[in-house]
Amino acid sequence: MRPAALPLLLCAVNMLAGQLHAFFKVFIEPPEPVVEYGGTVRLKCGTTCQDPSATGNLETSFYKHQLEASGPNEKVVELRNITEWSSNILCYFFCNGTREMVSATLIAYRPLEQAVLEPVPQLEVGESHELVCHVPRVAPVRNLTVILRRGATTLHTATFKDKDKNEPQDVVVRHLVTAERGDQGQNITCQALLDLQPSNVHFNTTSSPRALDVYDFPEDPQLEMSETNLETDEKFNISCSVRDVFPAPRFELSLAGHSLSPRVTEDGLRAVAEVSHAQQGQFEVVCSVRVGPKKRRQQTLVHVYSHPQPQLNVNNSVLKEGTEVSGGCVLPPGHSPELQLQVTAGPRVLATWGPSPLGFTWNVSEEDNGTEVLCEARMPASKKNPKKSVPVVLIVTAKPKLDDRGCPSSQNWTEGENVTLRCQARGNPRPHVVCKKDGTTLIPGQWHMAKRAHTGMFQCEASNALGRDKRDITVWVQYHDINVGLIVAVVLVVLGALAIAGITYGIYYRKKKMREYQLQKEQQRMEMQKLRPEETVGVNGSAPGSQP
Repeated sequence: MRPAALPLLLCAVNMLAGQLHAFFKVFIEPPEPVVEYGGTVRLKCGTTCQDPSATGNLETSFYKHQLEASGPNEKVVELRNITEWSSNILCYFFCNGTREMVSATLIAYRPLEQAVLEPVPQLEVGESHELVCHVPRVAPVRNLTVILRRGATTLHTATFKDKDKNEPQDVVVRHLVTAERGDQGQNITCQALLDLQPSNVHFNTTSSPRALDVYDFPEDPQLEMSETNLETDEKFNISCSVRDVFPAPRFELSLAGHSLSPRVTEDGLRAVAEVSHAQQGQFEVVCSVRVGPKKRRQQTLVHVYSHPQPQLNVNNSVLKEGTEVSGGCVLPPGHSPELQLQVTAGPRVLATWGPSPLGFTWNVSEEDNGTEVLCEARMPASKKNPKKSVPVVLIVTAKPKLDDRGCPSSQNWTEGENVTLRCQARGNPRPHVVCKKDGTTLIPGQWHMAKRAHTGMFQCEASNALGRDKRDITVWVQYHDINVGLIVAVVLVVLGALAIAGITYGIYYRKKKMREYQLQKEQQRMEMQKLRPEETVGVNGSAPGSQP
């Protein structure tokens, strides 16, 4: 190497060494420092410079308490009573005439307070409600996560990474939920997470749970009564029912403002109460049903009336036919004015429906004997049967009457038969009837044997305490005389016919036997002719094939 080149080589080596000595790093540990507000934090400012004479320091607005470093090229300080939510920290070093520095932001935080979930009211199925969760005084809020859950199901997650404010903030998270029947008893919780990564600081709090109370009351209750017009002190049933509700309903029944004690059916959907009322008037029946916080009611009016038994008065119950009977029907004092009366005599209406008192008149005939006169009282708007008075039975008296209906003027008998004279008289008291002819007396209705002597006219007389009546009856008796000569002639003819029949049968029988004998002989002859010659010879005593 030439001598002139050596200085240049040394200069290049020195320049390269200077550049190598100038390349170093400065760092702060931890690189993203965090500290609880008002607390203390330890920081280290260091360098990679290998020059023992390198100098550096850590600058901050807080009072620094220097600590012993573990190496030559580092500074360790402790910052106390950190009361700024965010502050800058500067770390620098001089190495071989070169200065390098790095900065970091010290973040102060607050430990998380417990999240608070606002109370959740009872919710009707299908109703929407906004859940509200509060997390107070969060710092730094950008590191916060809030999770709303229903049971194990996550409903909503909120983060705040876009928030750059370091001071504490009150956080409110809202979420709308719609109630369903399956939500009953489910717990709603709000979880708050404050994670200060990459540091090892994190907080986790959960609110007290809020149990969902869900109800469903889709329809108004149904109020049922067997009758809306009721008699005083009459017992009747009130029934109130609901359907498709959740949870079990609570019933309240009242009559005229007085609470009743209903009996609830096993399924819990119907309440029944038996009630009565002693006073007249219109009173309100109310059914109130509460399901959850919702209360629904149905009401109706019931008309309570006094319905005593009507009283029937008849001027005379024993009358002669053709005379007039009169009377009236009345209700006792205190009855309801809406009641109506009607008077009847059997199927006949004597006085149609009208208010009390109700009078009537009537001309009776013999056919009306034994008829019941009756008074009925009803409430027009009620479905109940009318109340009836004690009936009055009429007795109608009448003179005897004999006519074709009960005593035909002509009657036909047959001699020798058991017959009775038909003659019945009308009248009350019942008339006594006697029929006479030529000293012969017959009592109608009594049986006797018809004789030809009964033929002729009977005079019948009917009598009772009121008078008499007479009627003539012609009786015809049918009879036949016996003809002895005719009977003898008939007998002789019958005997002669029997004799002739006997002789004729004898001749016929003899001829029949002769024909049968001749027929048998003819059949034998024809059978002989059908035999072969050899059979004929055999028959005569010579066997076929015999030698002479």
